[in-house]
Amino acid sequence: MRICLYTETALPKIGGQELVVDALAREFLAMGHQPTVLAPRPKHERVSDAELPYPVIRHPRFISTRRLVSWYRHWLIRANDRQRFDVIHCHSVYPCGYLAALARDRLQTPIVVTSHGGDVREGNCRLQKRGLPERHTLGVQMADATIAISRFTREGFLRLYPQAGNIVDIPNGVHLAPFKTKAARPQDLHARIQPEQYLFFLGRLAPRKGVDLLLNALAAIVKSHGENDMLTLVVAGDGAERGPLEEQARQLGLGERVQFVGAVGGEKKTWLLQNARCLVMPSRGWEAFPLVLLEAYAAGRPVVATSVPGLIDLVRSGRTGLLVPPESSPELAVAIERLLADPALAARYGAEAAREAQAYSWRSIAERHVALYADLRERQRLPRTA
Repeated sequence: MRICLYTETALPKIGGQELVVDALAREFLAMGHQPTVLAPRPKHERVSDAELPYPVIRHPRFISTRRLVSWYRHWLIRANDRQRFDVIHCHSVYPCGYLAALARDRLQTPIVVTSHGGDVREGNCRLQKRGLPERHTLGVQMADATIAISRFTREGFLRLYPQAGNIVDIPNGVHLAPFKTKAARPQDLHARIQPEQYLFFLGRLAPRKGVDLLLNALAAIVKSHGENDMLTLVVAGDGAERGPLEEQARQLGLGERVQFVGAVGGEKKTWLLQNARCLVMPSRGWEAFPLVLLEAYAAGRPVVATSVPGLIDLVRSGRTGLLVPPESSPELAVAIERLLADPALAARYGAEAAREAQAYSWRSIAERHVALYADLRERQRLPRTA
């Protein structure tokens, strides 16, 4: 099957959407299909798509979120004319789903749309711009199927187009293999970072991720239990908030207890997940479907998270971790202290998390996508060569 994964953002940029597209493309390729990623050229980064195992077609980057967007459908049409795709899977309602809707008559192939959360959330800044709500609605309305990765995105589809009856629930997945064996300790880690003696945060350093709440919780734990223990917080990721967060840690007197390690990947990320006491996700507002949560599960680590959309569906409080009210550093501190004080409880939650992760292997998730594609082709009676 020739599969087009159409996305407005792709590797080398690193984020949830980029990693999902890459994982699906690799799985489709391993299953004997022919995936192609269609994406704009990034603004600043130099790309080396030849290093990827699947082909990538680049088109000029979007110069505006509102003006001249419809022009870009010609790149999708051109790619389809050359490749004769069996399905076009758009990884955003807007602009990708909208552009596929505009080109639908020319494409003559099933169109699938996945939202990764931001484009369907209530209050999205794009939906405040004149004419853009109608474009988002068209992207949902004209799709042959929309894939909801979570209850949050399902509800977002229905807000855009209440009559949508083609929503299919398929979550994101996780690569299980890297977590089956213990990773070697990275040589560049600070000596304070010792197995089971640190909390772990991994994500973009932005206000919505709530790292400031976690720093306040850590300060309360240290004040309650004294300053002689080795408890450390490892903050992995980068973003505009890194400077202010480092300053907050200094003002709280946390010193070397907080280790900002920047963006991590590969074995370094695996080791940090495998050896943390727990992953902490103090998010504000919402999460669509955080891949790092599944990675923590695959590593056998419990998760302490806020009870916001996208997390309440994944964290089984009292089984795979603990949920706390959002915006509450004191309750976050209490939950973390509970896992610190009871290693057996943390281990039990971690073991249940590892069992939970088995249902989310990328291979099984990719197979569900392919089954949907095949069903759409059959229903539309669009025979294509294999």
